[in-house]
Amino acid sequence: MLEMKENMVNTILYATDLGLYGPYMLEHVGDLARSHNAKVYVLHVIEPLGVFADAVLETFVPESSKANLRDHGLNEVMTAIRAKVRAIFDQDLNGYEGDTEWLKDVHVIGGIPAEVILTDAEAIRADLIVMGSHGGASDAATPIGSVAAKVLQLSPIPVYLIPTSTNRSMNFGMASGL
Repeated sequence: MLEMKENMVNTILYATDLGLYGPYMLEHVGDLARSHNAKVYVLHVIEPLGVFADAVLETFVPESSKANLRDHGLNEVMTAIRAKVRAIFDQDLNGYEGDTEWLKDVHVIGGIPAEVILTDAEAIRADLIVMGSHGGASDAATPIGSVAAKVLQLSPIPVYLIPTSTNRSMNFGMASGL
């Protein structure tokens, strides 16, 4: 016989891109945390520099500065971003009704978003990943974004997707008149 845990969701990883829907998503996360008496870790992923940014650094930044930037600059940038993310959450929680003891920590990690989300979920032993669905706003062929799709496909734990597009179509590909 299958043995059920008393509370199946104790730790939630909330992956955010700090987009427009942040306050809306935070309400969902807070409600989930309160209803399950769970703790929440917020994750914001900083994607690697693109080809253009790399080219600009190579062209215009002196070699001695590049080494210093790699050794110290990235840590300073990540610390500043983490503080900014925390400030955004404090601001979003300002009008939030109820306690916010469920918000345990904010992680800002560099890397490929889907990989970082799955790795951080494992590291904190998350029981649930919460993220926005994104994507799909202008292309009916992609109802969710690529990061959400990859996490949903590869995650060994449940993923709770919050719809974040206001321009979704209810066209299910059916022929008219049926």
